[in-house]
This record gives sequence, C-alpha cells and structure tokens, in this order.
Amino acid sequence: MLRRQMVGFMALTRRLRQRLAVRPSAWRRPRFDLAGMPLARRYLLLSLVFVVVGGGMVAFALGQLIETSAINRITSETALYVESFVVPDLQSLATSATLRTTEIDSLRRLLTDSPLNQKIVSFRIWSTDGRIVYSPLPELIGRQFDMAGERGQAARGAVIGNISDLSDAENVYERQHWSRLIEIYLPVRATGSSNIIAVAEFYQLPDELEAEVNRDRLIAWGLVAGATVLAFLALARVVRQGSETIVRQEGELRERVRELSTLLDQNARLSDRIRQAAARTTALTEQERRRIGSDLHDGPTQTLAFAMLRLDAVGGRLEAAGQAGDPDLLSVRGALQEAMADMRGIAAGLDTPLLERTAPAEIVQRAVADHERRAGMRAAVDVTGIPPHATLATKIAMYRILSEALSNAARHGGGTEVEVSVKDAEAGYLVVEVSDNGPGFDASRRPGRGHLGLAGMRERAELLGGRFELESSPGGGTRVRAFLPLEGPQDDET
Repeated sequence: MLRRQMVGFMALTRRLRQRLAVRPSAWRRPRFDLAGMPLARRYLLLSLVFVVVGGGMVAFALGQLIETSAINRITSETALYVESFVVPDLQSLATSATLRTTEIDSLRRLLTDSPLNQKIVSFRIWSTDGRIVYSPLPELIGRQFDMAGERGQAARGAVIGNISDLSDAENVYERQHWSRLIEIYLPVRATGSSNIIAVAEFYQLPDELEAEVNRDRLIAWGLVAGATVLAFLALARVVRQGSETIVRQEGELRERVRELSTLLDQNARLSDRIRQAAARTTALTEQERRRIGSDLHDGPTQTLAFAMLRLDAVGGRLEAAGQAGDPDLLSVRGALQEAMADMRGIAAGLDTPLLERTAPAEIVQRAVADHERRAGMRAAVDVTGIPPHATLATKIAMYRILSEALSNAARHGGGTEVEVSVKDAEAGYLVVEVSDNGPGFDASRRPGRGHLGLAGMRERAELLGGRFELESSPGGGTRVRAFLPLEGPQDDET
C-alpha cells in the first residue's frame, strides 16, 4: 500500500514538473535565474521549497500512521470476534485434516446470520501447510497454495492486516465482486494450548475505513499545513528583518569602500608624485654636487695651488738671502698642502661619473674600481642577471649606495673579503647587495651620532619606492641589501 502511494506521489510530481516546464512561447517570460536573485529572496525561496517538502513528508507520514492505526484497530476487533465465535468451530482441525459438516454449516451462517456479516464479506480457513480447509467457493477447498509472505507469518503466530488489491490466485471469488478489500490473517490455536492449528483469512469492505482515514488525514494535513505556513511566515519575517539590516550595512560598506578607494587612489597619485620628485631631486642633487665639486676644483683648489707657488717663490728668495728653513714658513707650507689635499678629496667625492648613458653593470664596475683605488681592498663582483637598463635616479642611487657600503666595509668591517652582487632578483626591482666577513655589530641598536651612512642608504632606497635591509650580528659579518625600482613612476604634471 505504501509503495503504491509513493509511486502515485512520484507520478504527480512528474506531471507537475511537466506542466511547469512546458510554457507557451507566446508568453515570453524571462528565464528564471536563481543565482541572480537577491540573497534574502533566494533564501526564502529555498526555505519555502524545503518547508513545503518537509511539511508534505510529515503529512504523508501522518496519513500512513493514521491508516495503519485504523487497520490495526479493525484487525484487533476481528481477532476478538474470531476468538469468540469462529475458533470453537475449528477445533476439529487439531486432530483432523478437514472440518466436520456441522462446523462448515456454522461457518456459513457467519456470513448470513451473524452481526459481523455486514462487515465481513468473505473468509477462508487455511491449514498450516497451505491447504484451503474452507472457502465460499467449494472448488477451492482442498487446493494447496504457497504459505510464504503474510499467510506464513500468521501460521507462525502473527496477526496481519492490510488493504489488498485481490491479485492473489486464491482471490477468484472476491475479484468478481470487489476491487479492494481489507485482508486480515489470524492464527487459530487449539483450545488450552499455544499450538496453531489453522489460519483464518477474513475480508472486509474498506469503505468505512477509508472514510475514517480520509477524515483524519484531512485534519492532520490541515494542522501540518497551518503549522508550515506559520513557520514560514515567522521565518520570512526574521529573514526580511535580517535582509534589511544586511542591505543597510552593505550600502554603508560600499560607501566606505568607495571612500577608501578614493583615498587609495589619492595616496597612489601622491606616492607617484613623491617618487617623481625624489627622482628629480636625486638627479638635481647629483648635478649640484658635481657643480660644487667642479667649483671647488676650479676655485679654492686653484687658489691654494697659486698660494703654494707664491710661497715657493718666497722660500726661494729667503734661501738666496741665506734665511732658508724658517719654521713658520714650513708650517704654512704644510698647512696649505694638507688643505689642498682635503679640498681635492672633497671635490673628488662630490663628483660622480656621467651616468645617463652608462649601463648598470658598468656603474657597478666603476664604483668597485673607485673603492679599490681608494681603499686598496679588492671586492668580488657578481652582476649575473643584472638588467641592461634602469632609470637615472636608480643608477645614481645604486652608485651612491655601493660607494657608501664599500666605504663602510673598508672603515668598519675590518674583514678580508667583500662581495658585491647586483641582480634582478624580484620583478621590477634591482637588488644591490654588499657583504663582508668582518666582526659585525648589533643591528638592532641605533647608530651613534655622526654615523649617517646607513640612514643615508635607507633614505635613498625608500625615496624611490624601494626598501633597505640590514643583516649583522657580533662576529657574523655585515650584509646590506637595497631594492631599487627599475622603472620610475609615470610623469604627472597635473
């Protein structure tokens, strides 16, 4: 019975799907797009589907429980009647394979004279081995049938009741008059014993049962439908309130994101302008340093050289007059020589080679060569992978950082090995690295006053949008690493 109802339910579902799927082309309704619906509406739609399906399943289960309960009640009533009126007429089966004539007559009167004949329309008596002992059709008496299934369970002591479609072979008489009947199997026991001597099979009209079940089922379905509607309305209210809150917060969030995006765009433009200004300042500073170095070389240095020549002339006259070796004159001459050497050193330090048309690898080699010439300390150079081009500001920063790092290694490193590496190790950045095997220092401590080399290198890298890294520890040597951008920001004159 449950299987037939499930098949019917599935067939109804298929028909509904077909009706929903087949739409006249003249309607031209827009295609249903679940993914494009608002989240709250999508949730409510899915919740409605689940609530309806869940409510339908609950109502279906309640209907089955109601039907089963009604059948069990009828089965119990019939079993009580059989125990009272039928079982006494079947006791001969405990010792005989057939019923006596008086017992058969008594069984026939059950369908004509008893109060139960208004409900019981037919019945049969089976032996435990599957032989029909009594039937309304005399030709069935004595025939053997299979005792599997419900009859077999009744032969083992179970009380079985269901609605039958009368498709079994022995239901010849019943199929001629009815399409469906309530079928009940009851075990018949010997008086004063638990031994089962026969199985009684009764058939009743299902009209009263179906009317009662349908009435109770409608009540149950109405209650489930009401509870389902209330639950969905409550859920819809909660979802609507939550959706309004989410929409409001989403609008506020979008506004905040828009403001943040505007600020980020402004910051990006300001950062580009700062980097442009830093690049221009770097180039202008180098030009100014070159000019100052040239002015020092052509101005005060030449004046000091002229003073030295005049002083040599004065010294020659004093020697001629026999007054050579004046200590004051020698002191002035030494001070002038020292001042001129310092002036030339300052001018050389301020002057930088022309870098506009020089490749980055040549700049590295020139910075190392200048260091070796000044400090007399060789350095290993690795320019494998260095890009062939870079902006002028990057080349100037690279030259200055290399010069300062090599100078620090010579002054403070105290080591015997210096390594220089310049390569394109990160996309869009030139990596300049200088390391030594000197005594090192605590990199976490701030440098003392007057030690501006590290701060200057860091400032040069960060002004161009790069970064600077320092690694050092007592006894572990020192390594400086600068990341310089290969490409400068777009010019923005607005």
